Amino acid sequence: MKLFSSTLLISGAIWLIAGLAIPTVADSLTGDERGSILLELNEIQDVLDGEQLSLRTSAAQTFQAASASNDAAYEFYLKCHKILNFDPKGASYTEFRNWRDRQEDRVKTESNLSAMRVQLQYLVLSMKAAESADFDTIIPELEQFIANVVTNSESLNMRTMQEPVTNTIFAQAYNLDKSLTMENWSYSPGNYSKVYEQTIFPFFRATATQGLAAAWDRRIALESGLFSRTHEGNVEALEKFQKERLPALHWQKSIDLYNSVSQKQGAAALIQLVRANPEHPEIRNWVGSFAELLKNTTKSASEEYPETTKETPPPVDPNNPLGFE
Repeated sequence: MKLFSSTLLISGAIWLIAGLAIPTVADSLTGDERGSILLELNEIQDVLDGEQLSLRTSAAQTFQAASASNDAAYEFYLKCHKILNFDPKGASYTEFRNWRDRQEDRVKTESNLSAMRVQLQYLVLSMKAAESADFDTIIPELEQFIANVVTNSESLNMRTMQEPVTNTIFAQAYNLDKSLTMENWSYSPGNYSKVYEQTIFPFFRATATQGLAAAWDRRIALESGLFSRTHEGNVEALEKFQKERLPALHWQKSIDLYNSVSQKQGAAALIQLVRANPEHPEIRNWVGSFAELLKNTTKSASEEYPETTKETPPPVDPNNPLGFE
C-alpha cells in the first residue's frame, strides 16, 4: 500500500513540474509554485523514509532469525544468492541446485558459517544504530560486540570479518548496501581499530569525560590480548610488543586525552612516557610533537595560568612615604 502511495505522489510531482514548462529564465516559478512543489517533495520523502524504515525493520527480524544457528545462516545465504543471481535470470531450480552442490564444500566450513552469523548480527546492530537518535545505548552494545569478535577470532574467518557487512550477499539482497551509509560507523566488525576510531572514540570525545580514557584502555586491552594469543610462545615478539607497540598505544591515548579531556592529565601521561621510554624508536618524534603541541596550546595555558600585570604605582608623597591616612 505504501509503495502504491509513493508511486502516485512521485507521478503527481512529475506532472506538476512538467505542466509548469520552464522554457526561459524569464518564465520563473512564483513563490507559491515553488512552495507547492517543495511541499509535495517533502511528502514523497516522508513516504520513502517510511518505506525504508519498514524494510529495515523486516530485514532486521529476518537477519536475527537467520543468525540463530550456522545451519540457519547457511540456508539464508543460499536463499539470498538465489534471489540475486538466479531468479532474475529465470534459472531453473536444477541450475541453482548444481551451483549449490559445487560450492558447498568450499563455503560450508565452521569458520565461514560463524562469520556469516556475525555478519548478520552486525547488520542488525548497524540498522539499529541507523535508526537511533543517540548512541548512549548503542556504544556499550557495540563495544561488547567487537570484543566478542576479537575474543573468538580463532573460530572466525577473520579475512571475511575485515570486509564491510554492506558488501555481503545479505545486504545486497535487501538493498542495504545502498541505504546503510552512516559516516560515523564502521561496517567491518573485524577491524576493531577502525570501529574505535570511527565511532567509539568520537562519541566519548564529544562528552569530554573520563569515559574516553576507559574506552582507550579497553581498546588497548583488546589488541594486547589478541597479540598474546596469536604470538603465544614467541618471546621475542611479545617483548617487542611490550617495549614498542604498547607504549605507542598509550602515547596515542595520552595525546587524545590532552586534546579532548584534560591538558594537565594528558601532559602528565605524555611526559611520563617520554621519561620511561628513552630508547623507543619514536622517542625523537614524541619529544618533537609534544613540544609542538605545548607551543600550539600556549593560549589555553595562559588562560589557565594568567600572567600578572604590573600597574604604575601612584607618586610617593615625600611627607608621607608609607601612605598613612
